Amino acid sequence: MNLFVVLSQVSSNFYESLNWWQSELVCLFRILIGGILGFIIGLERSRRQKEAGMGTHFTVGLAAALFTCIGYAFGEAGGDTARIAAQVVTGIGFLGAGIIFFRRESLHGLTTAAIVWATAAIGMCCGVGMYLLALGGTVLIVTIQVILHTKPFKRHNQRLLLVKFYHTEEMQHTLQLYFGVNQFYRYKVIRVNDSFQVEAVIRPTQNYTADKITGFVSNNEGMISIERLEDL
Repeated sequence: MNLFVVLSQVSSNFYESLNWWQSELVCLFRILIGGILGFIIGLERSRRQKEAGMGTHFTVGLAAALFTCIGYAFGEAGGDTARIAAQVVTGIGFLGAGIIFFRRESLHGLTTAAIVWATAAIGMCCGVGMYLLALGGTVLIVTIQVILHTKPFKRHNQRLLLVKFYHTEEMQHTLQLYFGVNQFYRYKVIRVNDSFQVEAVIRPTQNYTADKITGFVSNNEGMISIERLEDL
């Protein structure tokens, strides 16, 4: 009788250990999928030389899935599963805020911060086993970003230019004609010795390239510099 009890206990412990290992392996698979999907999104960001790349998005996707798995473990122990999920969203918010910055009339990193936030959501989907939803979200994000950077969309999304030139009506008129602008978003006049320099922001309505900008600056002695201001 005692032998039967011992064998029953050993069998019960074995199945409990087996279930524990199966649960761990499932969680490991989920966080791996979360990391891979994050890596795919980060690959698109890295190709465009954005603030957060493959490593950041991989880590965000993996970590979000990992925290979600931990939340479910706490839930099985009687804890509140939703609290950890809420803290993941809050933590990603702080991370996204660190990516965004504003410089010289131009906003940087807003789209990348939003995509990092979405990557965390995809990782959380993987953490609960919603693989189809996570894959669909990844495909949508990457596809939309690729479409928005094609020529038909970029043609109507000209960048801002920060132009610096010596103040003369002729130089200002030449600048407006060349880039097809009729107003300045910012007009700052700086006195340097006996001359005045202007620092202005414009949005060109005509297509231009780096070679054209270089030629324009070299052919006009009144121009000091032209800098393209990146946004999003």
